[in-house]
Amino acid sequence: MDFQIVQAFFMLGFVAMAAGTLWFYLERNDLKPELRSIATYAAVITFIAAIMYYVMKDVVKFPGGEITAADIDATLPLRYIDWLITTPLLLVSFTLVVAMAGPLKKGMLLKLVVADIIMIVTGYLGEIGEPGSAQNYIFFIVSTLAWLYIVWVVFGVKLPGADAHIQRAVTAMKWFVIAGWAIYPIGTATQEFIELGGGDAATAISIAAVIYVIADVLNKVGFGLIAVRAAKQS
Repeated sequence: MDFQIVQAFFMLGFVAMAAGTLWFYLERNDLKPELRSIATYAAVITFIAAIMYYVMKDVVKFPGGEITAADIDATLPLRYIDWLITTPLLLVSFTLVVAMAGPLKKGMLLKLVVADIIMIVTGYLGEIGEPGSAQNYIFFIVSTLAWLYIVWVVFGVKLPGADAHIQRAVTAMKWFVIAGWAIYPIGTATQEFIELGGGDAATAISIAAVIYVIADVLNKVGFGLIAVRAAKQS
């Protein structure tokens, strides 16, 4: 894959996150005071991501700088710092929308956040290990199990009697957690399999980086759009 394409995707990630932040901030004033925190969280999530993508685009020397696969790989710690902060906030956003229909189950948010932190930390440890090592597989399995636990908790949320627009929003956000978040391990596995199969490491790293950018934009901006739309309809 052409490194210039990868560089462009990092810039695309920054622009998408910055645009999302501005839109969520502007939409905040159109919401009822008690629901403005939903837009605030959405804006904070994309703002943090915009900062991280601004830094990462410099790491990959956009625009047009000469880079190697090592430069793209150097964005990995920054990406995980982003995820360690923003994914718990995404789960907070989910619970804020659920709370529009009534009180949350006791301890639900804490369980989700703890599982999320385990997922991110073990995911990072699995990525920095030797490809194909037992350690990598163990961390990948633990990270996947933590994600599946999040899916189980999220899909266990039932909203009988809630307004139709809230039910639609919660259902959509549930599918973001299962389908949208599944893109990340797919990116990791794709890189791992290409490298283990004797493929070009630079190509593997580049493909994974592009997949991660697409997933970030879909999950952070898309998640926020659904949450804010539900708040506006209320």
